[in-house]
Amino acid sequence: MPPPAAVLKKKGASKNPPFFSQEFLIQNHGDITSGILMLLAVGTIIQATSAYCGAFFGPRHNVTQFDSFNTSTPPLFNYGYKDLAMLFAYTLVCITVHAIWQEYVLDKIYKKLHLSKAKIAKFFESGQLILFYVVSVVWALMLFNNEEYFQSGLSYLWRDYPYTGMTAWTKLYFIVQLSYWLHNYPELYLQKVRKEDIPSRLVYTSLYLITILYAYLTRFWRISIVLLTVHYLIEIFYHASRLAHFYVTGKTTSASTKSTLEYLFKIWNAVFISGRLISVVLIWLTFWFGLRSTSVDKISLTPTDQDGVLISNFNTPTVRFFTLVVSGALQFWLVWNFIQFHMKRRRERALAQAAATSSLKVPSKPKQKQQNTTDGETAEQSAFSSTGHGNKKNN
Repeated sequence: MPPPAAVLKKKGASKNPPFFSQEFLIQNHGDITSGILMLLAVGTIIQATSAYCGAFFGPRHNVTQFDSFNTSTPPLFNYGYKDLAMLFAYTLVCITVHAIWQEYVLDKIYKKLHLSKAKIAKFFESGQLILFYVVSVVWALMLFNNEEYFQSGLSYLWRDYPYTGMTAWTKLYFIVQLSYWLHNYPELYLQKVRKEDIPSRLVYTSLYLITILYAYLTRFWRISIVLLTVHYLIEIFYHASRLAHFYVTGKTTSASTKSTLEYLFKIWNAVFISGRLISVVLIWLTFWFGLRSTSVDKISLTPTDQDGVLISNFNTPTVRFFTLVVSGALQFWLVWNFIQFHMKRRRERALAQAAATSSLKVPSKPKQKQQNTTDGETAEQSAFSSTGHGNKKNN
């Protein structure tokens, strides 16, 4: 993978590309998106444009039934067509943060490492994703605490469905989730992702986007946030281990460091298995038992007095069964990829050990020795290929 836009900008500082050219867009996309966001932000403080620009940042479609005797009721929001403006603005925010994190953190770290092009691509991928996963998990834990998710037990995940609305922070959480995965599409071009890496990234990005959008539109908000949090926790451990592997291979080869790295991957294995079991149990309890008590025969749309918003109810046997089957299939697919990943690593290690043993027993020519070394490096790289992240589809 070619160096990211930030590195290209520094190397080619003496040659400024022409305005509106592709190279100019790639090198300055972070500045361009931040400039658009600044214009929208300035528009919110101008009286003539505040009503329009405010829709890009604040939640809309308020469905709160205000009570004059109870002023402490938090406002609740539904989804609607005005969410498209927020999706546009927060997609630009994600592109801007992506560029800043790339230039001021990841670029400075990778310059200290001696990695191949394939490993550099995976290093940048894991470095970007782990930031998003950590922010999402912290945000979700804040929601669990503020909205008292588990204070009354697991029944909170399906109680009172269809929910009248979601809090402002919950709605913003879903908007940011959708915006992040939307921003991954233009990043394939802006970051000059290698052609061989594009298919796998398109697959997992599309799966994340489709499943989160499905949960958002069907109002299965509570269970989806919990499942996403469990899944993101698993991914944090995986990408932390992956980044540690790249750092170890680029900086040191001590035995103690390698043993620590193996320990990190063992922790990820345990977290993966326990997380998948928890996800399957929560999915089964919610869609097979919990929502059955308030089931309806067909999908209904109840209009409200605010902003022409419709309260949708998707709690039908068909929708529940479809959601249960698809969610279970995704979990099974994730486990299958996990098994395939470890089987591939075992085969590559066996081949590397066999090649090393044969090279010690039989003296080889310099040309053959160089070939064996190349095979060993290829085996190590494939062990940490994008298969590990390619199975990161959404719960």
